[in-house]
Order: sequence, then C-alpha cells, then structure tokens
Amino acid sequence: MRLPNIQYVEPGSTQEASAFLADHAQESKVMAGGTDLLPSMKQKIFKPEYLVNLGAIPNLDTIEFDEQSGLRIGALATLSAIEREPVILEKYPAVAQAAHAVGAMQLKWMGTVGGNLCLDTRCYYYNQSDFWRRCRPTCIKMGGDTCNAIGGGNKCFAVFSGDLAPALIAMDANISLLSAKGERTLALNDLYSGDGAQPVSISPEEILTCIEVPKPPEGTFSTYLKYRIRQSIDFPLAGVAVRLVIDGNDKVCHDAKVVIGAVGPRPVEVNGIKELLVGKKLESPAIEQAALLAQKAAKPVDNAAGSPSYRKLMIKIFVEKALGQATASV
Repeated sequence: MRLPNIQYVEPGSTQEASAFLADHAQESKVMAGGTDLLPSMKQKIFKPEYLVNLGAIPNLDTIEFDEQSGLRIGALATLSAIEREPVILEKYPAVAQAAHAVGAMQLKWMGTVGGNLCLDTRCYYYNQSDFWRRCRPTCIKMGGDTCNAIGGGNKCFAVFSGDLAPALIAMDANISLLSAKGERTLALNDLYSGDGAQPVSISPEEILTCIEVPKPPEGTFSTYLKYRIRQSIDFPLAGVAVRLVIDGNDKVCHDAKVVIGAVGPRPVEVNGIKELLVGKKLESPAIEQAALLAQKAAKPVDNAAGSPSYRKLMIKIFVEKALGQATASV
C-alpha cells in the first residue's frame, strides 16, 4: 500500500504550525512520530491534503522535573526516552511501564507521547483496507449510519488503545493545547470524549505541546499492566493503571486511583475505588471488591482480538495483581 498524494509541510516553530493550521486545519493531519498515522493513510482511512510534520520544531521533546511543579514532558518526547528517563522510572514508574509496553523498539524510537495520547480509536471493521471496508456498510466512524461491530445502532464503539493515557490520567496529568487563538490547559482525562467516532476533544487547528504531571506525594505506588496477544507490536486489549498513596508506618491507604483502558472508546477512571480503599489497609476483601468494581466498569464489545468477557476478566485480574504488588511494596 502506498501513501496518497499529499502536500508535505514542515513548520519550524509552534507559531508557524499554528498559523498554517488556522488556515488549513480541515484539510490537514498533524504528524508527530507517524507510526499510527502513516499506516492509516495508506489504508485510506485518512486522506488529508496536507501532512503537517511537527518533527522539526525545537524543544518539543524535552523532559524536565522540578521539585515544586513536578514533571513536564514535551509532546514530541519519544516513548523510548520516557521509558529510560531516570526521574520517570523513580517517581512515575507506571508511565515508564506504559511507554515500555507500547511495542517493538522501532516503534518506541519513533513514537511520541503526544501521538500516543492522540491515537485514533481502533476497530476490526475500521482499520482495514479501503477495498475491505467498501464490501461492508459504511460505519459511523467513516461517515455512515451503522456500527458494524454490533450490527447496527447509532453509536460508534471503536476502542481507544493508547497505553500512556491510563497511566498519565492515574497520575493526574494536565496537557497544553496551542493554536493561533492562544494556549489552553485541561486535565488529560478531559481530552477524551467517549465517542468512538470522534475520540479526542482537540480542535483541528490545535496542537498538543506538553504534558505536566504533579510531583507524587511520599508513599506513592504506581504501576501499569497490559494484556495483548503478542509482546512486540500489539495494541492493548485491556490495560490497567493504578496509583496509590500508602503510609509506610501503618500501611493504610491515603489515596487511590484506578484507570482502565482499551475496553471502550476512552480511558475510564473506576468510580468508587477511592471511597472503598482510602482509610483502610490493602487486604483481601477490599482488593477483591476493587477488582470487581473495575471489572464492572469495563464494557468491551467484540471489535478487537480477545473475547469481551475475557478482556473484562483481565481487568479484574490486573487490579488484583496491582493492589497485591502495592501491598508487597510497603
């Protein structure tokens, strides 16, 4: 498969990129590493007139840590850099684990944090060749009026399959979006719409420039666990990010957050986890209840490898495993 005919644009600054997108946003696609975008263009899922490559813009790949403000990651920082960065390994291990889990080394050297956060949703009936898709009814995500994954309906159930988003949401990350109109900041959790057809709430003229993560308090434990078929290249079929704050003396949990991914159109923070675990020691009854809450929150449909029921089960198993690891780490 070949790329469609495009006009290649390589701005030298965020201002230049913003100015171009102010005039051509509707006809453009913004590229960071291109590891997901370019294959989709070859499949004619996207047919932009302009491909705007941010790779030449300086200082968008920096990783900085400050004891007061916390971690700042440029949107073009590579997954390889994130998984190896000492401060991330020490203070934000779930983020390093998520970057490590993305795929083969070639993908991690090219793929970026910004690209991984802004991934398009995926579906068996969508991520196929143009010829294959034309043999079926046009789905909602391609502008039609049916969901091939569930045989009808008026909602798109394509899956958000990024690894970094659950881990960074668990760590209370914020992002900065830049356009010709100015800059705005929002919680990373608010980036995701829950609509499989339009999964990311970024205006076409906006660019994600950086991610900011608060410094974790003393006693923070975090981890990311991923279920996939192959270890080298596969997107997650279920993912769990867990962040806990545990007192090292009395072993009591003071804060808790569980975020599940790859089982719906957006990453989902599991409701009720904080109320269940805070003020208690992480013991079997509470761990089992937390795992069941997460399993109930997972709502996969049959549009990815692995049965929906098994993917739900893996969410439960991962939460139990992560909370067990937290208990052992104190």
